[in-house]
Amino acid sequence: MASKSSPKSIEYVESNFSTLNAHADGIVDNERQLSRLKRFKADRALIKNICIIALALGLLAILLAIAYNRTQAPVIEVVEKPVYIDKPVYTTIKVPDPELSQVIEVPIYIEKQIKVPIQVGAVTDEFSFFHEEIVNKDGIYSVTVGASYESVNSPYPEEQWCYADGTKTKSKNVNNRINLATKSGTKAPVSRSFTSKDAKEIGVTLESLKSAINHCIWYPAKSPINGMEEAPPFESNPVPSEPPSSGGKSGTGFYINKNGYLITNQHVIDSCSAIWIDDGNSKIEAKVIQQNEGLDIAVLQINRKTNVYAIFGMVRTGEDVLALGFPLGDLLGDEIKVTKGVIAALVGYKGNKDYLQFTAPIQPGNSGGPLLNEGGFVVGINTANLVGEEFQNINFAIKGTSALSFLGQYGIEFEHNDYDEAISSADIAEQSKEFTVRVLCYN
Repeated sequence: MASKSSPKSIEYVESNFSTLNAHADGIVDNERQLSRLKRFKADRALIKNICIIALALGLLAILLAIAYNRTQAPVIEVVEKPVYIDKPVYTTIKVPDPELSQVIEVPIYIEKQIKVPIQVGAVTDEFSFFHEEIVNKDGIYSVTVGASYESVNSPYPEEQWCYADGTKTKSKNVNNRINLATKSGTKAPVSRSFTSKDAKEIGVTLESLKSAINHCIWYPAKSPINGMEEAPPFESNPVPSEPPSSGGKSGTGFYINKNGYLITNQHVIDSCSAIWIDDGNSKIEAKVIQQNEGLDIAVLQINRKTNVYAIFGMVRTGEDVLALGFPLGDLLGDEIKVTKGVIAALVGYKGNKDYLQFTAPIQPGNSGGPLLNEGGFVVGINTANLVGEEFQNINFAIKGTSALSFLGQYGIEFEHNDYDEAISSADIAEQSKEFTVRVLCYN
């Protein structure tokens, strides 16, 4: 018996596919990511296209709206027509024309460049000048003169003094100084009487002190403002004197500032050897400061302060005016006379623009007197009238504005103002006679 064969053995080998599977999984995952990226790009392109389409639709809608509005707008027919331009017409009007305008006179101030002293405070404050001369001889080092002015409008120094400084030194805080002389107003200088003791204290001889006085250079009798006219040689306390007893003529004048300046006509003081002012209470001599024959105006000054003076004002044609003066003094007396009228024209004889015409009667002796408006302000200086059978009450005065131009040219102080309400003629006459005076001219 044959032997039974044993069963055949079969070997099974187990394979590990983890690496291959991992690679396959990676490929699958990449394909999945690529697919998602493609979908994202497709979605973004779709959104972009949608936005472009929406924008295009919006622009189209705007264009359609504009087109619709254009079609609904009214149709304007443009017709070309000629344009006519009026040719300008020029009309010549005489100025001033009484029917078309009203002329109001205003003052003209002439600017004049002047030099004034350096001063602390108002221009009305007192101040002083000093002048030093170096001598340096016979024990005298220097001589100094000081001058005190009440204001820049002072016509001359009120007080002056002269002192000498010696070369000898006393101490650091004490000046080796001695007074030499003094001068009051326009009076002559008064020298000091020296003694041997005075000379010894300063360290010089009596002869040196006496010779030092020759170096006292006094300030002149003129205004401290450079360019002003020299003041008349009045004495501060003049010796009372009387005017000539007879001979000459008279006119009228009026004060214009507090320093004794007054205005009159030039023909009133022409060819006068002496001029006096009569204010009704006293008579005082006056000096001519400035005059202009062409304008027929003169400025005088007395050696006295004047508290009441005239103020200039504005003038209008047709305004009521008062003329003050002392006409025909020998026949009508010395009392001031007042006449009333109106401003007839703002030009004088033959159209002279420095004069005005008025109807208040004036006579010889009124010349130089003030012509006042309804506020009591001076608008003119009474000057002349036309005499003859064919002339009736035609009188002329220098315009206040022309007078102010003359005063401003020479730096003479004045005031100008205007009024709000008119005052009575009686009140004007009462207040004006305080600054109106009689001018006496002696040959």
